[in-house]
Amino acid sequence: MDVINILFLFFGCLLGTFTGMVPGIHPNTLIPLTTILYSYLSPGNYLYLLIGMVITHYFVNYIPSAFIGVPQDETAVSVLPLHRLTLNGRGHEGVVLCGIGGFIGVLFSVILALLIFNIGFDLDGLYSQFKPYIPYVLILLVILSLIFTDNILWNSVVFILSGVFGIVVLYNRPPVDNILTAIFTGMFGVPFLLENLKSEKVPPQRITYPEVDISLIKCGFVGTLGGFLRIFLPAIGGAQINFFLSKLIRENNIKGFLVSQGAITMSNEVFSILSLLMIGYGRSGTAVAIKNLSIPLDSSIVIPLVVATGFALYILITLSQYILEYLPRVDYGKISFYILLLCVFIVLILGYFSGYLLYYFMVFLVSSTLGMLSLKSKGNMSYLMGVLVFPTILYYLKM
Repeated sequence: MDVINILFLFFGCLLGTFTGMVPGIHPNTLIPLTTILYSYLSPGNYLYLLIGMVITHYFVNYIPSAFIGVPQDETAVSVLPLHRLTLNGRGHEGVVLCGIGGFIGVLFSVILALLIFNIGFDLDGLYSQFKPYIPYVLILLVILSLIFTDNILWNSVVFILSGVFGIVVLYNRPPVDNILTAIFTGMFGVPFLLENLKSEKVPPQRITYPEVDISLIKCGFVGTLGGFLRIFLPAIGGAQINFFLSKLIRENNIKGFLVSQGAITMSNEVFSILSLLMIGYGRSGTAVAIKNLSIPLDSSIVIPLVVATGFALYILITLSQYILEYLPRVDYGKISFYILLLCVFIVLILGYFSGYLLYYFMVFLVSSTLGMLSLKSKGNMSYLMGVLVFPTILYYLKM
């Protein structure tokens, strides 16, 4: 790894910081723009730029999730625990826990992928045997998660309504670009922003760091295994995996829960890229871009993945500290109002460029209504993930 590659990796980290902090902006939004640079760069330079951008994005995105309540699809399940910690003055600790989980997830993912790659394990064969049972396993997990939930009535109502909404919007419809931005900004961003309008100041925050023990490492390892499932499940992304594993590691164990969520999110993305080595095709926008541009890959790709993870964790912790020093001095309600306007503006812009502006905005409004219903009913907002779970189950039943 030469100096030029490191510079492009760091430049990618800066781009990822931007996409992670701005609501509604995703690495997949910038990838088509960055391909313009490809003809002027070596394949290695461009690969390092992409890796730095996507890794840093998912680390930094925990900051708006914690301090503002505006997540993206991969971090949506963790938004409520993070927001609760912020209200208790422990927002920085929550962000660091997610960062630690992400770091553990990347390390375990790299180790596991290299082991599989070197022993020649037949992943395609295993997937072929398991595939017929996938929808029934998912249905069983859904039923069990609802049976053992605290607020079974409202959680069931929200889960079913969001599931039906997901079928209408996502299943067997012509694809609308970036429609998940409208869905997740509405479901998980708007409700918290509207609630924040009533607050003038964010509660005083303490810069504290969690003590990392073996139990947190175990939670990180479990999360990594969840991300590993992405290789076998083409219709399931990190958002759905986060939902199901959130039912195994309960939110009342908030430290273990946030570590596991960080590990799931990062291992999901790492495995989606490393699957290009293991099975020849990828599971994310970044992996597809790498494959479509025929960028040569070998096991050395793990080096920029690990280095970018170190950069991203440092950026996350430093940025979180800086924001916490600044945030108590400003009007939290006004910030939330301006961010709400920004979210609406981004939704309108994306809707306009998708060619379905009215449809896009209606999806945003319905998503916001479902999010408010879940928040006001004091249910678990992770059940809004029915919007993805129901279409996923139908996808596998149809196969």
